[in-house]
Amino acid sequence: MTSGKVIIALGLVVAAVLIQTTVFQHIRPLGYAPALGMLTVIALSRFLDPEQALFVAFTGGFFQDLLSASPLGLWASTFTVVAFIALKVRDREIAGTPAVLLGVFGLTVIGQLTYAVLGTLFGQGIINRPEFIGHVFVPALYNVVLAYPIFWLTKVTVRPPERTWAA
Repeated sequence: MTSGKVIIALGLVVAAVLIQTTVFQHIRPLGYAPALGMLTVIALSRFLDPEQALFVAFTGGFFQDLLSASPLGLWASTFTVVAFIALKVRDREIAGTPAVLLGVFGLTVIGQLTYAVLGTLFGQGIINRPEFIGHVFVPALYNVVLAYPIFWLTKVTVRPPERTWAA
């Protein structure tokens, strides 16, 4: 995979983080926003090589750290953990839409829990908040709803071309 694909992947993650930190700061159905940056990292992890996926995940998380009020490195660590797990399970998954949607839900929950645990360790007190359960599961449900367009976009922009006998 060329460095052009990595630049496109970084652009997708940056766009997702920008939308998450601007548009979804004001539009919050049920009081929560989707984890759009995390969803994009999950989708990109299906198509990028492992080193590239981890680089894009860390860079996207670091960008989100810069745009949010969280301690620097918190989102970068979270996105990297999610990408690592996605890379480990991508070849073992059962084919089909339900399996992918279940994977998106599970990886988002793992990411939100990772952020909460790390945030609590760094003094944010996320686990102690009364809305903690909502912050873990509602973004995961939103990500399931948004999975199809994000996966389609990453598929058409980043996935390597299919090899045929003629090529």
